[in-house]
Amino acid sequence: MMYIIRFSIAVLVFSFTAISCNYFSKPENKPIAKAFDKYLYLKDLEGIVPNNTHGNDSISIVKGFIDQWLHEQAIQHQAEQNVKADDKTLQEQLDVYKRSLIRFQYEQELIKQKLDTLVSEKEIAAFYESNKDNFQLKKPILKVSYIKLSKKAPKINMVKKLFTSKDLRDFDLLEKYCFKYSPNFSLMDTTWHYTEELAQTLPISKIGENNYDNLNHIFEISENNTLYLLILRDSKFKDSLSPLAFEKQNIKNLIINQRKLALINEMEKSIFNEAQKNNELEIYHK
Repeated sequence: MMYIIRFSIAVLVFSFTAISCNYFSKPENKPIAKAFDKYLYLKDLEGIVPNNTHGNDSISIVKGFIDQWLHEQAIQHQAEQNVKADDKTLQEQLDVYKRSLIRFQYEQELIKQKLDTLVSEKEIAAFYESNKDNFQLKKPILKVSYIKLSKKAPKINMVKKLFTSKDLRDFDLLEKYCFKYSPNFSLMDTTWHYTEELAQTLPISKIGENNYDNLNHIFEISENNTLYLLILRDSKFKDSLSPLAFEKQNIKNLIINQRKLALINEMEKSIFNEAQKNNELEIYHK
């Protein structure tokens, strides 16, 4: 069933300007917008415009707030017209939500005050060793060194030679060259990356997954007027064991989450036992 929705908006430009300047000398009960039988008052707009925001920016913020309010009222009105909620059931649902919200806020405050978020390298390693079956890769990961150059860059053959050299003097020469001629390079990246992450800046797909085990070899890829020199330093394939270094942050988060759950469980037991001890809990028998 279609409903015709009408809005009545009594908002003037000078009202926006007054609000945006944090000037609320007008009566606070003055309505500035109406949606059906609901009104938005000037006092409802206090604090929505950040300090030091003036002119058109502040007017846009106020107008956006009013537009959003009207939008929400329209949706709410339509919902109320089409859903006849039982008052008792609705109140019971609100009570459940209120209890859940209060409990959640209490738990968050407890976590904030008492949770130990320091996780040692030893703990991370032990967790990894005990849960290796849970750290199987779902996608390949790579360590890649690369140099991005213009095809017109000088001495490209020399660059290739320096790139595969293990001599530190050659590395220094290559780094100086890259700072001068390369808009983007990474010569000794020891970080693992998913291939789709690399694909955002490099034509990694042109290497082909069947070549991921071809390490320390230069892949030369041309795109438009750009030359990419890529070396795969290490690789891990799908369904292989994910390296500890790649999983460290994930493991840290898992350990902290376990601590959160343990802290909350301990809190619940302590509160329940204390209530029992003080005879605050009782079951009436017929």
